[in-house]
Amino acid sequence: MKISKLQVGKRYSKALYEVAQEENVVDEILEDLKALKVIYKENPNLGFALSGNSISATEKNKIMDTLKKPFGELMQNFLSMLVDRKRMDCVDEIADAYIDKYDADNGIVEVEVTSTIELSSDQEDKLKSVIEQRFSVKQVNLTKIVDPSIIGGVIIRVGDQVIDGSVLKRYTAIKNLLLVNN
Repeated sequence: MKISKLQVGKRYSKALYEVAQEENVVDEILEDLKALKVIYKENPNLGFALSGNSISATEKNKIMDTLKKPFGELMQNFLSMLVDRKRMDCVDEIADAYIDKYDADNGIVEVEVTSTIELSSDQEDKLKSVIEQRFSVKQVNLTKIVDPSIIGGVIIRVGDQVIDGSVLKRYTAIKNLLLVNN
């Protein structure tokens, strides 16, 4: 049975995280993985090329030498292992799972807030403070989205939880209630 990229990402990131903890380089590996994500975003076919048989081993080695150069020894060894196991197409999933583990261990939460207008810095600070208290976290990384279609209010996504305080939601609920009663 073939396992999904998400499962591969979780397994490899867990192993990498544990070794990084032992070697006391968790933050360094985090930065390396973030840099890799940028490289993969700029070169969307890189993972496929390094995992498949579309290019020769010599070409793969040249690419890997260039790719590994800026990283520390642990990351270089990890990337070599991924190439050997034809898992370079899972780098995004590995990085995402590692970042999730890092955030969980350090009380960091990623929050997406959608509003009809740009939030002021005062509103951002208040929102971060409320989220820190409600979710018992140390740091809130806020991603702001402006979407006039929600008419008013805000929609807050924290992990898999959604707090929808938009006018559009209220309008839709009232509309559905009126349709059911007719």
